[in-house]
Amino acid sequence: MLIFIVMLKKIKSVIKYAKYYRKAKTAHGVHSPFVFDFIKNVIYDKKIYPEYNKIEAIRKRLLSNRNIIETVDFGAAAGKAGYKTAFQRVSDIARKSSIKPKDGKLLFRIVRFLKPEIILELGTSVGMSSIYQVMASPDSFFIGIEGCASTAHIAEQNMNRINPDNYSFIIGHFDNTLPGVLEKLDKLYFAFVDGNHAYKPTVSYFEQLLAHKSENSVFIFHDIHWSDDMERAWEYIKAHPQVTVTIDLYRTGLVFFRQGIPKQDFIILF
Repeated sequence: MLIFIVMLKKIKSVIKYAKYYRKAKTAHGVHSPFVFDFIKNVIYDKKIYPEYNKIEAIRKRLLSNRNIIETVDFGAAAGKAGYKTAFQRVSDIARKSSIKPKDGKLLFRIVRFLKPEIILELGTSVGMSSIYQVMASPDSFFIGIEGCASTAHIAEQNMNRINPDNYSFIIGHFDNTLPGVLEKLDKLYFAFVDGNHAYKPTVSYFEQLLAHKSENSVFIFHDIHWSDDMERAWEYIKAHPQVTVTIDLYRTGLVFFRQGIPKQDFIILF
């Protein structure tokens, strides 16, 4: 039965990607000057930044870490109990839950391009996505919210190696911690959401972030095609009247609020 469920998930994933691939364009199919420039200079930037090797060296250490820790998951897989605990090797968490190198490098380039004063991340895990963002803009102040104290501790250890003074980790369920974090911020120019992959929580986090956005804000949602729930949440976000431009890169969705450009939704081959 388990094998059948795994196979079914793989088949659904292939179908979702095939739909994305069929609709996706390259930069040459985009007529918006702002979006064209962003795709060309950020998304399709092929430069090998020296930080990439330093970051991936941290991943290599995590993948060789055989220590077992107790984890708490408040996300979509938590079930009716609201959370799920498990004992896992750090190496397994890094392999299964950390952002892939291709997506991490994209995140790096976006943060490097925007250089936001504050970086907010929902869903830190062991910190690979956090490190990509912090290495891209060391002068930005990083705030990571993570539900599991054990994985956040590992993320903090990694962060202390690269930027010990310019970050803060908040431990707890997003529902309880996000309002307090946002209350202390005036404007939020950058947020990366990679947490509870369910429709209602994702929409709730988006709406809370929305209250602090500016015209130049960029919100990034990871795993937008991970499940039917996430695809529904992505459709809700795209349709929101305050959103002017979205870019669908299959695993990653970018949300812009720039005024003076037509409302458009782009599906870009990545």
